[in-house]
Amino acid sequence: MVQCGPVQSTGVYYPTSILPGWMQLISRISPATYVLDAVRRALIDGASVGQLLPDLWPLLVMAFVFIPLGLWGFGKAERYAKRTGKLKRVG
Repeated sequence: MVQCGPVQSTGVYYPTSILPGWMQLISRISPATYVLDAVRRALIDGASVGQLLPDLWPLLVMAFVFIPLGLWGFGKAERYAKRTGKLKRVG
């Protein structure tokens, strides 16, 4: 009997192409999916940077969207915590 480890939607253990369609859609919003695909293609297939562009452009888009969104969300949560007394700064 062959046992496999957990299937993760980012492609850590297996490529995302073997996942059900709905999980493949979810994996497309994870930066780890693109990083792992690019690293795998670069190391195993010897792909050049130009050949990795299909994996790199989504990472750039995510960086321009997710980082400002995360900073905005963190700032909002921090202001809420300060206003309600759940966060106190000392020093």
